[in-house]
Amino acid sequence: MTEEEKILPVEEMIAYEEFTGRVENLREWDKWVKNIQRMASRSTAIMAPRRMGKSVLLDRLVNTVFFKPEYRVAPFYIRIKREDVTLRDFLLRYATTFFRQYIAYCHQDPIFYHDGTVEIEQLLDYPSTHKAVDLAKKFIDGFLNRYQKPQGSIRNQWDDFIEVPERLGSYSGTRVAVIIDEFQDMKFYMHNVPEERLEHVYAERKNDPDYGGINLTATYSHQSQSRKAPMLVSGSAVTLIFKTVMGGALGGRFNFRYLKPLSIPDGATLLQTLLKLYTDNATISTENALYASSQVGGHPYYLYCLSTSDAGVKAFNSRADINRIIQYESEKGSIYGFWQTHFDNNRRYINADDDSELGKKIIYYFTKYNNQPVDTKAIAAKLQVTKKAVDQKIRKLHQADLVYQSEARFYTFNDICLMRFIKYLYKRDLEELEDIDLSEQNRFNNLKGRFLEVVVQVTMMKFNHEPLKGSWFGRPDQTVEVPLFQIVDTKQVKGSTTSSYQLDLVGWTPGHHLSWVCECKYTKQAMNLSQVQKFEQAVKVLKQEYSEANMPVPPTQLWLVSTGGFTSEVLTYIEGREDIYFSDHAGINGIFRAYGGNYNIPLFKSE
Repeated sequence: MTEEEKILPVEEMIAYEEFTGRVENLREWDKWVKNIQRMASRSTAIMAPRRMGKSVLLDRLVNTVFFKPEYRVAPFYIRIKREDVTLRDFLLRYATTFFRQYIAYCHQDPIFYHDGTVEIEQLLDYPSTHKAVDLAKKFIDGFLNRYQKPQGSIRNQWDDFIEVPERLGSYSGTRVAVIIDEFQDMKFYMHNVPEERLEHVYAERKNDPDYGGINLTATYSHQSQSRKAPMLVSGSAVTLIFKTVMGGALGGRFNFRYLKPLSIPDGATLLQTLLKLYTDNATISTENALYASSQVGGHPYYLYCLSTSDAGVKAFNSRADINRIIQYESEKGSIYGFWQTHFDNNRRYINADDDSELGKKIIYYFTKYNNQPVDTKAIAAKLQVTKKAVDQKIRKLHQADLVYQSEARFYTFNDICLMRFIKYLYKRDLEELEDIDLSEQNRFNNLKGRFLEVVVQVTMMKFNHEPLKGSWFGRPDQTVEVPLFQIVDTKQVKGSTTSSYQLDLVGWTPGHHLSWVCECKYTKQAMNLSQVQKFEQAVKVLKQEYSEANMPVPPTQLWLVSTGGFTSEVLTYIEGREDIYFSDHAGINGIFRAYGGNYNIPLFKSE
């Protein structure tokens, strides 16, 4: 049975093959689940704007770890719906979901895992001789005895129940990963009122979208510290989820991770996959797929919008075609609709100004700071207003999830299509504004120069001890097992008595005594001996840095990657060198494809 045909515990929202470029994220969270058994995982929050792929990632994570009974960690996965509900009803849903999923994991029953029609009483009749399931049934019986008492305090029952995963995991040995999607919404939609009082809640919600219920997130102050049932929560209201997990009752209890867009190469892979899935005859060259990915910053939702666009004749034969489709989507299509809805939902922040025209101008000029610190002084000088007025507006945009805060500075999200939407929305309403160039041509030009390094970096981050064909590394008679790297990046090195050298890529894992150092040559010319020897000198300096810092010098694997191949002089020089791997165009293509690439690494046409 293929992965696509396997019955999964969670119905994924995208085609199975559409999941692209999140290998390192999936691997990180798989390890997080595995380490729960040895009590080595802390509660963590995943943050990113809507449509970045958080829920898709969590779905795939649950579908992955569910089929690993050797972990002995049951994934408890619940999505918070934005609908008002009584606390009593929510508690029953929460408890039923937990116990059903726990039993399903113990018996590796994916159908039972997602069968939402099962009532909690039916769980007592599930046939089992599993120790953890027998114990779970005792917890179910105890829960029902309390829940069915008419005078029982639902709030007290809730406070008691959220610690059940930890207690059950501790007693049974089958621990729990508590995974909650859109965690911040647990502050607003659960109400400790009788059913008949919900009509009043609905009326209040119409008048005030921020109308709150019980802040259930605060009740996890103990559970979030558990090492036997830690929490993995996500949120698309970035500002709100950050405040929720980093402040108040939960302050200091969570790690947090920001989910970024796809890399440009992975975005190109996704676009080519999407066109095959959602169009009849549209095709795109590798170079144009990379161009399109660079123009939308590798954002998975925007790439989906391009592939399903209604922009007249949908062709991807040139950059002009791609620019036309992006413009249509940003000004009339799905991207426009997505951001228009977001602006409407946050109108109280975005348009709440004494001078609405000034507010629009501030927003317009802030678009030039894509993924950069917002220069409030420059905007104030441009508009001849006080810096305080600009600061106040930027803080409102922060509340509206249009900017994020890091190290006491405000940054715009790395979202060029949001910038295009804002420019289109406000430029037409305002006069005498200078034109802000939001073209990403410079990004693409830079990409072309560094593309091979980017591809190798993305691919190295996906390594995970897999055996690969030795021929791809210049070892035709061997199999090469690639290591798992935690960090892969460029590195500047300089010893106390040496020149400075730039290493294209260094991959390592802190605490492990092994590193790979890669030299990339993205040309049609073969790599020559002087280039190899200069690279070796740079690696010597890297080792000298370790030595001068009184750190153990790790064994270092050198890796030469050259699309133009290697001169005969180089091949003779490195023959028999176990410390040097070498990959030509065919070799690096083979490695790239082994990790999901669906195209050959291009040699870009000159302009």
